[in-house]
Amino acid sequence: MNPNTLEPRAVWARFFDICAIPHPSHHEEALSAWLLAWAQGRGLEAKVDGAHNVVVRKPASPGREKARGLILQAHIDMVPQKASGSSHDFETDPIVPRLDPADPAWLVATGTTLGADDGVGVAMALAILEDSELVHGPLECLFTTDEEDGMSGALGLETGALRGSLLLNLDGEDDGEITIGCAGSIRTSAELSAPALALPSGYALFGASVSGLLGGHSGADIDKGRANASLALVRLLGRAGVPLRLASIEGGTAANAIPREARAVVAVRSASVDAFRLAFEKEAAALKAELGAADPNFAAALSPYESPNALSALDEERSASILAALSGLPNGLQAMEPDMPGLVRTSLNLGRLSSRAEAGVIALSVLVMVRSSSDGEKEALARAVESRLDSAAKTGWRVLRKRLAVGPAWAPNPASAFLALAKGCYGEVFGKAPRVASTHGGLECALFKPRFPNWDMISVGPMILFPHSPDERIEIASVGRSYRFVKELVGTLA
Repeated sequence: MNPNTLEPRAVWARFFDICAIPHPSHHEEALSAWLLAWAQGRGLEAKVDGAHNVVVRKPASPGREKARGLILQAHIDMVPQKASGSSHDFETDPIVPRLDPADPAWLVATGTTLGADDGVGVAMALAILEDSELVHGPLECLFTTDEEDGMSGALGLETGALRGSLLLNLDGEDDGEITIGCAGSIRTSAELSAPALALPSGYALFGASVSGLLGGHSGADIDKGRANASLALVRLLGRAGVPLRLASIEGGTAANAIPREARAVVAVRSASVDAFRLAFEKEAAALKAELGAADPNFAAALSPYESPNALSALDEERSASILAALSGLPNGLQAMEPDMPGLVRTSLNLGRLSSRAEAGVIALSVLVMVRSSSDGEKEALARAVESRLDSAAKTGWRVLRKRLAVGPAWAPNPASAFLALAKGCYGEVFGKAPRVASTHGGLECALFKPRFPNWDMISVGPMILFPHSPDERIEIASVGRSYRFVKELVGTLA
């Protein structure tokens, strides 16, 4: 696709540049290096820190040197999710954008996440830096790494790396909205291991799977009643009504994405095959009816499994115990904000479940993300998850557990002077007031605020739907609206 056919051209040209460089979380080095070279090639002061964050500075326009310094901030990593059957390798293959054939007002990717979250924010900041006609005060751009999987870039930002005190985060997902708060999070991982035994004769192997789910962002979509594929499969196996032996299970790839697919290999006594199949199909039908329109394409399948090698599996007792432990995990929407209609207060997501067999052991890896605007609720829910995982030790599992990341909530400040200025600017540009809101998703502003308490921060962005899934899409016209607003706001600061 030719970016010169889309407006604003400067933004889309840079976005297509970004799509051409693989940049999933934890693999942003190439994009970081490209940004550094891009800035230095234009005579701008730029540097990369130890976390691969990039800071670029552009001096104030003549006469605007005393204006309050502005920081444009966006993250350079993306969530790597692909459609079933895709062979895309996010570490080596470029993202391939295209107009949505069903509605060319939207841009999508070819079988993968698009990375508009937050590639378009990076692109808008670069377009601002390139604009030789825009009159502005002291300007800095901060491009951070690993926002989507722990925010280590924001955590690793060096004190004193930036001079400005106004921060405009470009990670919003609705051009009619200014965001001034977000939920905090806790990411808990656990590895549970138990002996793997060779399968004796008299067992039949089955591959079980769940597919067709919508998935989505574990913050923005957690209240939509969508199924978690991993937990759906655990339910189908756990309610099979006959003893089984679990050989493998996997579902989901990221803490902040609701799993869309899951699969397992199980062994069932030959005499129980018919009962197992009947119970599985009955439970699948019941779950499909429960989901209804919330996840209309839910599908479950059970088929004979042929293994090229001898398989080992858990015994029936430990298989039952781990399925029970996983099925007992709290998940999904937990509470809504009582004084902010429509805003989720507390939720959690079993984002990744996987297993491996080695040296006579089957190890299960579990990754759960808790979100809440209440630090108390967040901690209590994380402890409930951790207690449930720890309980597997009572049935012979070895449990190794840790918290990978803990992030605070960003408390809204309706009295923000920067917010007042932005609202006035938005009204001047569009003739109406913007919505002012908090989000249940996570923003790096939450990590910046404790470390840089003098920063006044807001978040904006274009219209992005279904982030963190292969259905991710961005409304092309909204990029123009959002960029127009950002340019006006940058030029307004005195």
